[in-house]
Amino acid sequence: MTWLASPVQQKSLRLLSHYFAVLAVTMAVFSLLLAYSWHVELSVFLRWIVLPCQVALAACAYAGAYKPYPINTGLYLAGLLISTLLLGAFLHETGGHTNPLISLLLLPVAMSAAMLFWQSTVLLAFTTLAIYGALTLYFKPVVSTDAASLQSFMELHLIGMWLTFILSVALLVGVVVPLVSAMRSQREQIAAQREQMLRDERLIAMATFAASAAHQLGTPLSTVAVLIEELREDHQVYHGDLEVMSQQIDLCKQILHSMMRRAEDIRVDAKQVGSVATLVQRLREQFALLHPTRVLRVGTFDCGQLELEADLSLEQAVLNLLDNAVKATPVDPELSLHNDRDWLYLRIRDEGPGIPEIVRERLGEPYVSSRRGGTGLGLFLSHATINRLGGTLSLQTSPEGTLFEIQLPLLKYRPSITE
Repeated sequence: MTWLASPVQQKSLRLLSHYFAVLAVTMAVFSLLLAYSWHVELSVFLRWIVLPCQVALAACAYAGAYKPYPINTGLYLAGLLISTLLLGAFLHETGGHTNPLISLLLLPVAMSAAMLFWQSTVLLAFTTLAIYGALTLYFKPVVSTDAASLQSFMELHLIGMWLTFILSVALLVGVVVPLVSAMRSQREQIAAQREQMLRDERLIAMATFAASAAHQLGTPLSTVAVLIEELREDHQVYHGDLEVMSQQIDLCKQILHSMMRRAEDIRVDAKQVGSVATLVQRLREQFALLHPTRVLRVGTFDCGQLELEADLSLEQAVLNLLDNAVKATPVDPELSLHNDRDWLYLRIRDEGPGIPEIVRERLGEPYVSSRRGGTGLGLFLSHATINRLGGTLSLQTSPEGTLFEIQLPLLKYRPSITE
C-alpha cells in the first residue's frame, strides 16, 4: 500500500485544517442553539468528548499545516476518518438523520476525491454510507423541556437544512476551487520542469560532443603551432602574419580548453560565486580577442560588490549574443547593466534588421537561425545556460534593431560606497 506513504502538499493540509475548524465551529454553534434557544439538554459525551476532540483535531491540523512537518496520505486520510466519525457521533447525539447537518457527511468524500487517491475516496464513501445508514436506525432524538421551543425547532428544521446546504456549498467552493487551481499550477510546473530536463539533456549531450571535439582538435592545432615556429625561422618576411596566426592558434587552444571545462561543469552542475565586475571585465577581454576590429560599448554601471552564482558557460552565453549582434550590423553592440537588489539585468542592443517572427516564437529551440549558414545553436545554448542558472532570456525586436535582456538572480546584495 505505497499510496498511503505518498506525500501530501502543504496547501492541501491547510485546506483540511480550514475544513476541520469550520466543522468544529458549526458543531459548537448548533450545540449552543440546541442548549439555549431550544432548551435541549446536551449529553456529557457530546460536550466533553466529541466537541473537544474536533477542536483538538483542528488545532493539530493547523500545527501541521503551518510548520514544515512531513505529512503523507495515510495521516491525511486518518484525519478525515476521525473527523467523519466525530461528525457521526455528533449527529447521533443531536437527532441522527433528522439533524439538518447530516449533509455535511458528503464533504469528506468530496475532499478525498479532489485531494487523495481513489482508494481513500472509496473507504470514506463506505464509511459515510455506513454512518448515514446507522443514524437512520440508532440516534438520540432531540427532546426539549419546553413544548414551545420544540415546536419552534421543528419549524426551523427546513431552515436548518437550507443553511446546511449553503455551508456545504461554501466549503466545497472554498476547498475544491483552490485545490483545483493548485493542481493546475502544479501540472504547469511539472510540464515546465520536464521541458527543462529535456533541454538540459540536449545541453549535456552537446557539451559532451564539444568536449570530444575539443580533445580531437587539440592535436592538429599543436601540429600547426609547430609548423608556424618552423616557418618563422625560414620566412622572416612573413613574421608579422605568422605572429597573428600564432596568437589565433593560442586563442583556439584556450577556447578548446575552456570548452572542455564548461562541458565538465555542465555535466556535474558545478557553480561558483563570482562578482559582476569580474564578469564584465572578462566579457570585455574575450570580445576584444574575438573581434579585434570592433569595440564593445559598455554603459556606466557601478557593480559595487554584487555577486552571482554561475559557471564558465555564462560568459560564453553572453558572448554568443554579442557575436550575433556583431554579425547583424556594422555598428558596435552596446552592453548595459542594472540591478534591483535581487536581480541583475544585462541588456545587449544592436542596430541590425531585427529577428524574424519564426525565430522569436521558437526562442530556445536548437537549430533555429535567422542567418543563412548559421547553425542555430548560439541562441539555444545561451537560452539553456541562462535558464539552468535560474535566469531568463527575452528579446524585443524592431526595424531599429534588437534588444536581448538577460535576467539573473544575484547571490546577495552589498551596496557600493557610492550608494
